[in-house]
Amino acid sequence: MSKNRPSHPVPQSTIDHFSSIAYVQPTLSDPAFKILPSSRNLTHNGAGHTLMAKTWNTSSTIHQVLSFFRSSSTPRSESITYPEPASTRGEMRRFYTLGSDLNAHPNLLHGGVIAVLLDSTLGRAIGSTLHDRGLTGVESMFTVQLNVAYKKPVRTPGTVMVRAWVVKLEGEGRKVWAKGRVEGEGGVVHAEAEGMWVSPKEKKKEGEANERAKM
Repeated sequence: MSKNRPSHPVPQSTIDHFSSIAYVQPTLSDPAFKILPSSRNLTHNGAGHTLMAKTWNTSSTIHQVLSFFRSSSTPRSESITYPEPASTRGEMRRFYTLGSDLNAHPNLLHGGVIAVLLDSTLGRAIGSTLHDRGLTGVESMFTVQLNVAYKKPVRTPGTVMVRAWVVKLEGEGRKVWAKGRVEGEGGVVHAEAEGMWVSPKEKKKEGEANERAKM
């Protein structure tokens, strides 16, 4: 996750696609959930974000993605007491329409892909939460732990929703814990995850490093 990722508008074709899916409608029509810019774009001159933006950006892998974020009801001027109530917490909802080329068993999504969807969505939820709370000093976050519990298989092709939210943060957002789940139509839970993300320590100035070397 990087706060410097370029912002790209969501294609109208993506919005039209998800507008035709009944169980996406409650989120689409909820004014509290705002559509986020597209995240399916290459970064770092084409060397970054290649998995979601290129390799898995096909009609037979991950055909469409649409992300929403709801801000916490706690004013930015006040500290959040975690964990927040489900009805008022900051929350990411990301919808994925999947093809059949990421399967393990026939018509069943590979468990490793489910883990990637959770990792990606939880990471985006963290970035959106930090931005929402005005914690803009964190340049990037890296996953250091992700525990996934698989509940029910995800059948393909089809559409799932991944929900994610922050449950704890320390050091002005340099260490963050988040949870999430993969849901299907009717609220069926396919998988749950919890993990921790950290921001790398800033590199010490060369002069400071040299002084330490002399000690």
